[in-house]
Amino acid sequence: MSNILVVNSTRSETRVALIEDGLLSEIYMERRRDRGVAGNIYKGKVLRVLPGMQAAFVDVAQEKAGFLHVSDFYNFEKDINLLEEDGDQWPPPSRGKISRKINISDCIKEGQEVLVQVAKEPMGTKGARLTGHISLPGRYVVFMPTVSHVGISRRIESEKERKRLRKLVEENRPPGTGFIVRTVSEGISEDKLVRDMQLLVKLWTDILDKSNQVKAPYLLNEEPDLLLRAARDLFTTDVGKLIVDDEEAYKRVSGFTKHYMPSFADNIEMYTADEPIFDAYGIEVEIDRALAREVPLPSGGSLVFDKTEALTAVDVNTGKFVGSGSDLEETILRTNLEAAEEVVYQLRLRNIGGIIIIDFIDMEDARNRERVYRTLEAALKKDRVTTNSLAISEFGLVEMTRKRVRESLVQYMCDPCERCKGLGHVKSPETVSAEIVREIRREARTFSHKDIYVEANADVVSYMLSAERKTVQDLEKTFGKTIHLRGQRDKHPENFEIADAK
Repeated sequence: MSNILVVNSTRSETRVALIEDGLLSEIYMERRRDRGVAGNIYKGKVLRVLPGMQAAFVDVAQEKAGFLHVSDFYNFEKDINLLEEDGDQWPPPSRGKISRKINISDCIKEGQEVLVQVAKEPMGTKGARLTGHISLPGRYVVFMPTVSHVGISRRIESEKERKRLRKLVEENRPPGTGFIVRTVSEGISEDKLVRDMQLLVKLWTDILDKSNQVKAPYLLNEEPDLLLRAARDLFTTDVGKLIVDDEEAYKRVSGFTKHYMPSFADNIEMYTADEPIFDAYGIEVEIDRALAREVPLPSGGSLVFDKTEALTAVDVNTGKFVGSGSDLEETILRTNLEAAEEVVYQLRLRNIGGIIIIDFIDMEDARNRERVYRTLEAALKKDRVTTNSLAISEFGLVEMTRKRVRESLVQYMCDPCERCKGLGHVKSPETVSAEIVREIRREARTFSHKDIYVEANADVVSYMLSAERKTVQDLEKTFGKTIHLRGQRDKHPENFEIADAK
């Protein structure tokens, strides 16, 4: 089944879904009032230099200052250790490590104006991650004006084609600059490739000219919105069509495609059916599934996702699956094989980044552990985001990392629970009831009135009037006071108030 891009565009939000072999594999969302800043280029002003962290905070006209590490500032002498990069990845990987110790205080000063690009979106309480390694993505190439290097996408496997593309780029790139050739360039004509290079070089020249005319902080170049980025970065030869449900969006993406990638223009369709486009393609259901903590597996097992501050843990459970025979190891192997593929699918769909720990069910046979790991590795090759993983341990654990570029689906779509403050649980009525009893014992002798009033959540009060009725009566006898319990449905389950007068 051909891969397709499905676009749902409204006045307030654009959503783009990549469907591969009939399954939703990636989802991108952008709200007009809260557009992302990754890829934007700014003339920034250094606010603070932190020698202990070898970093600086830079004002880039955002709510929070951006973070610029010494290794991301391009005016340093360093070894450029760029591998043959995946030109489809955006933003591109890190430029490499500094070859010698450099003190940031010797290179950047407070109040200095610097040219920077947003490498990672602001996340939570952190500001944007900035870099001085500017990268300008085009349709066929990514231009790196500050690095002298030519890289070819690893997904272009033909050595003959790689040599052809490298030769074209080497002959046409300005001295001292670099390009990464993207996968979509495979088989492209020289005219189209060179034209794309020239457009990016002209854009960089315009950015530099503008930078000389303005004061920091100032936005020099803004990345296109999600609709055009999707057409530029995701609409490849692997994608049979792009279908969009909004007429204005259809006109915009059609115009963009005809101008920059005319061979794809006929593959854009306007969706006109009454049923919402994401419902018609089963996408809404998959989004809801991607927000759930537990994901069922085909055989009856399940995955459980838990996010902590430092990492994401994925637990594999057999659930109701007990196998068809007496071989427990075979049952576990089958569940783990299903889990290996589903985990990668969910990581892509949920856009989970950072450190990830996968807890597979323990397997005694080392060959089975190797088989599960190979299945995981094969699935990870489909992921356009950089991942690194270690072999499965004897305990069934896989440690891996996935590059974090933007917020996860849960972070983007959800707010922390007001009740549990993001913990995922609240104290039980029994626990809060015991706390109230202890508080009364501490405070009762200081009260001057005969009556004690307790206001708490209705479930807590109900518990105290039933299971703890005898305890309340004992308190009244001990202190010679009358305790009045008042329940409120809208009161937080853990909050209560105790007073001796109303």
